[in-house]
Amino acid sequence: MDDVRQNVCLDRYDERYGYLRLPRPRQEEALGSSMRRYGQLTPIVAAERGECFAVVDGFKRLHAARKIGLEVLEGRVFSLSEQAAIGAVYSLNQHGRGLVDLEEALVVRELCREHGMAQVEVGELLGRHKSWVSRRLMLVERLSEEAQSDVRVGLISTSMVRELVRLPRGNQAEVAVAIHRHGLTVRQGAQFVTLFEKAKDRHEQQALLEGPRQALERYGPKVTMAPVDPRLSSTVNRLRRTAISTVNITSQLRSGLEGADVSSWSDIERSVIDPLLGQARQSILRLDNVLGAIVESSGQ
Repeated sequence: MDDVRQNVCLDRYDERYGYLRLPRPRQEEALGSSMRRYGQLTPIVAAERGECFAVVDGFKRLHAARKIGLEVLEGRVFSLSEQAAIGAVYSLNQHGRGLVDLEEALVVRELCREHGMAQVEVGELLGRHKSWVSRRLMLVERLSEEAQSDVRVGLISTSMVRELVRLPRGNQAEVAVAIHRHGLTVRQGAQFVTLFEKAKDRHEQQALLEGPRQALERYGPKVTMAPVDPRLSSTVNRLRRTAISTVNITSQLRSGLEGADVSSWSDIERSVIDPLLGQARQSILRLDNVLGAIVESSGQ
């Protein structure tokens, strides 16, 4: 796939695919500071669309450039179909911090629902298993539009999306507001969602929404899982405990990374942490493939 490198005026960059990405104002601010000092280090990647160039990678660079008053950015311009351009939004972000689950889900939904691609075709385009495509599609279609808007404006973190989709769409926004208003952590938010799921009626739900911290203090320990499930064999119980620990650890890691000011890390810190994060990412990707095959084989 050949590309043409050229300097492009900012007003010719088209953000039609920007809805597939979530805002990252802190990263844009840090990137703007870097661009002031060092200039543009990485070109924008765009698809040719008539007189415009539709950005598929480089939205943060574009936003940062506008904020600091730049007029031109270098771009790599490709001739891409709509499906290929949307796929590139995913494929060009598989290194470094990458896309969060919801962004991946938005790409999948666009290809499946708006462009009529079968899940198998989407998997082939993105280099993922059909079960991964199915899970991402389920994630975004279970999340209400109001809750998606809350994520975009920063009312709730992307880490909470997986918890919110456990609830009926009609309850997601009010639970998200309660979590945000009372400053619950990801773990507390997950426990609160569990309590809300167990509420017997609307009166009990309202009480939870009005005092989530008090509810967690009163009922929180009851929502933790028992160390041994008598229905399971010793082997499956060990897997169950490992899965619980993995969920907790990955949740802590995700929360810590989302709250990290990466731009403030020194070169020494980056040299130490980057390889570890790369190993963690590869391990999680391999685990995701194994889990996908198991979940798909069970028909879930």
